[in-house]
Amino acid sequence: MSGPHHVSPEVRQRLSAPRGHRFSRPGANRRLVAPPESHQDRQERLLRQMEGDPHLAYRLQHHAVPHWAKVTRRRREQVKREPRRPDPPLPSPNRGRHRAPRRWWSWPAVAISAALLFVHSQIESLGETIFQAGFPL
Repeated sequence: MSGPHHVSPEVRQRLSAPRGHRFSRPGANRRLVAPPESHQDRQERLLRQMEGDPHLAYRLQHHAVPHWAKVTRRRREQVKREPRRPDPPLPSPNRGRHRAPRRWWSWPAVAISAALLFVHSQIESLGETIFQAGFPL
């Protein structure tokens, strides 16, 4: 490629920009719009956020309350009044299924060590008596 190349300033600006910032992405700057919220959903969300507020408690006690709030309150009170049934006991977990069984290598190791120690002491005492008495040839 020979000859002078005239490149527009916009192209130079794009080429000199860092990777990932050279071109705009369509829809990248557009905000995601949430679906419209119903009046009841909005009230429920706001009441959950304001739980424990004394002004809200006064309003719920002395003013008109939406139907869904009355139904929810009745359900909560009914659950509190009903005697709670004891939960059935859970079966004990079967330990062999979720991990390998424990190997009992320590007891055989102790038994072998004790046997070797006993044999060693017997041979040592036997060798000591033979050395002191003299070995008959």
